[in-house]
Amino acid sequence: MNSKSIASCGLICDLCLGAQRKKNRCVGCNATGYKPFHCNKCSIRYCSEKNGNYDLLCNECNKYPCKRLKTLDKRYRVKYGESLVENFALLKELGMDEFIRMMIEKWQCRNCGELLCAHSNKCLVCGAMNPRFPENNSNA
Repeated sequence: MNSKSIASCGLICDLCLGAQRKKNRCVGCNATGYKPFHCNKCSIRYCSEKNGNYDLLCNECNKYPCKRLKTLDKRYRVKYGESLVENFALLKELGMDEFIRMMIEKWQCRNCGELLCAHSNKCLVCGAMNPRFPENNSNA
């Protein structure tokens, strides 16, 4: 995980199922290479407010957080236990290096040490329960 792992919307690409699968692995939003169709057409990454500077993070926009980002944030909080808005707040508070260190620790499988997938209730490597996943978390 590195600074290129943070998508425009605040998602961490390394936690995505597309980045962790074996076949047709996505390179992430900020890298050149294979990406699923919906990522190549992402309305957040290619937002007109960025005026062609698609490497900008949404929190750098004067309309942050916009309706589109709030909707995505809600979906990710409810379905996957990950908040984009919270990621941006932590990124601002901690800085990139410390944020990445914290996210690796937060999302590391306690059983095998690999990164968990935000989209799966189990570790894709060893099958251990993903405690970050809302349906696995009794506090969710």
